[in-house]
Formats: sequence, C-alpha cells, structure tokens
Amino acid sequence: MDAILFDDFESSRVATVETPSPGSNEVLVDVSRVQLSVTECLLYRGADIIHHNSVARRLQDGPARLFGHEFCGRAVEVGDDVTTVEEGERVYAPGKIHCGSCMYCRSGYANLCTDTVGIGYNRPGALAEYVSIPADPLCTLPDGVSNAAGAALQPMASSLLCAVDADIDPGDTVVVFGTGVMGFQCALSAKRLGAGDVYSVDVRSRPLEIAEENGLIPIDARKRDPIKTVREGTDGLGADIAFEAVGGDQSHATTGDDPLAQSFDAIRRGGTVVQVGHITGDMEMTPRTARSKCARWVNPEKGTKSVTPGTTTGELAGQFVADGDVPIESFITHELDGLEEFETAVDITLEKSDYDALGPAQLVLN
Repeated sequence: MDAILFDDFESSRVATVETPSPGSNEVLVDVSRVQLSVTECLLYRGADIIHHNSVARRLQDGPARLFGHEFCGRAVEVGDDVTTVEEGERVYAPGKIHCGSCMYCRSGYANLCTDTVGIGYNRPGALAEYVSIPADPLCTLPDGVSNAAGAALQPMASSLLCAVDADIDPGDTVVVFGTGVMGFQCALSAKRLGAGDVYSVDVRSRPLEIAEENGLIPIDARKRDPIKTVREGTDGLGADIAFEAVGGDQSHATTGDDPLAQSFDAIRRGGTVVQVGHITGDMEMTPRTARSKCARWVNPEKGTKSVTPGTTTGELAGQFVADGDVPIESFITHELDGLEEFETAVDITLEKSDYDALGPAQLVLN
C-alpha cells in the first residue's frame, strides 16, 4: 500500500509499505479521507509543542509513519476479539488508546489515563491507504454523515466533550472566543445542550457570518468590545460560561486583551472558563483575579465519555452532524486528491488566510 514516510522534520515522501494485518483487538480500515490538524502540521515543521518528544523519538528510529488521527474509512477486516465494529461499517476515531492497567483505567476513569497511545504519534496514523487501529477508540458513522464530515468529526467530538465538561444549565449565557473549527463547534454544541444566548467572537467576517446563520450572536472584535457587549446583553452580569478556543501565543491569562484573559473577564462571578485552545509556551497569571471572581477553570477531558448509559460523546457528535444540528462541512473548504498533496495540505492548514481557507485541508484517498 502507499503511505507517507517521514525521514525528519519537514521531510516527507510517499512510499510503498506493507499493508498491516490487524491484531485480535484491532480493525483494519480502508482510509477514505484524512484531515490534517494544526498540531500535526506544527509538529511537522518542528514546533516544540505537545507530542514533540514522541515524534522526535520516532524519527530517530528511522523513517516513521506519523500523523493522521483525524480520518474516516471503512472497516475491511476485524480482529477475532472485536465486538463493537463490523466489517463494512464506516468508522472514525474520537477516542484514545488507553493503557488499561493504570489506576485510572482500572477504576473506571480511563479518560484520565496516564499512559495513552496517540494515533499518529506513538503509532502509525491514517496517512496511508490502510491503517490498523484498536477497536476501543473507534466509533461508527451514521449514514447521514458524509466522508468529508466524517474526516472532520474527531475535533467535533472533542468540542462536544468540552461542552459536556462545561456543565451547561438550561438557558445559560455562553461566549466563545474564537470562531474557528472547534470554537464554532463548541458554540453550537453548547446551544444543543441547552444554552440560551451564545455569543461567538472573532475578527474574521466569514466565520462570523456562518455563526450568525446558525443562530449564534456574532461579535466582530474589530468593531465591538466583546466584554462590553456580553455585559450589556446580560444586564451587567456577564456570561455563565466562556470558551477560550483560540490558543496559540498568549502572554497573560487574567490581565489584558489575550483571549484567555478576556474569557475570565467576560464571565460572571461564579462562572466557568473552558480551556479549548492549546496555549503555546508559558504565560503569566494573577491567581487572585480568578479567585476573587470564584471562577472555575476547566481543562476538558480527552477522548470520549458516556453521556447516557447507551450513548458516548463520539456517537452523539455523529448524530448532531447527521441531523444537521452542527454543519461542520461549512468549515471544509479545501479537498486535495491523494497523499502526494500532503505538503500543500500542510501549507493550507497553517496559512489559512493565504489560501482563503476556513478549516484544515483534507486529503481524499478513496
């Protein structure tokens, strides 16, 4: 089969490798599409961020198969011990590969596992015609979800998990800083979980237009002060919950105009800040600012978790998309044919404004 091999940072090539055979608890997936994540693209360019050490170790051991945790495909072979996936079903991977032996896993808190295996980081991902993956992180796709949406569904499941961890009460006022892929999905997930007014903050016109079309209240931070706007809309109280969905380089968590500081400023006393974006590097914080406001700062869990006895966040995310509640395809603007377009996909994903892109680029394999 064809797969992308990485010889070093910023060095990739398409090569013919052996098609994997699934183990007893694994599923062989015929990959339909892969969506690159910003984290993967930054790692490829050598950024010293999360997973950097894992990627560096893999590269030291020789040509490595890396990246590709956002994908969808069809199960073509199923291991003997697999009971959750059947051959022919379409799948994606919203979950994590847990160790199963640490205290968290043994006591039913697998989402807090201390030794997870990252798809595309610690083991080969889906930048190949086929990938073999343990069944645990996989989830089947509803018929109403296209392959394009399926490849974009992993961040949607993460966004839904962020909204679940926010403990939204009916009618809560929510403000989301950043109307990128996950910011938009967090906002609509919050709406579907019972929030009342949901404000969407950004400095780009097109994402704000999409937000307004889907029932969110857009705030163009170039023209309006988001803190003042939220307070005016809540009779001076502030939002119940704020999602920080920008990440990147920020200098201070509680003072100034950085997105995280604005999130703390926007909430009412006793409100909640949900940290969605990945902050690069270190930042300052004045703890008494958050304490005096009795603020709750939530760093969401990873993977999937049950929301009812019969439904996980991974399954519910697929249903939201299938039902049209969260139109994630609105942010899919660039679809490229084949693994050979990997380098172009990296450029598009990291330099969205240069390519007029809203979300990461997708590679169409099948």
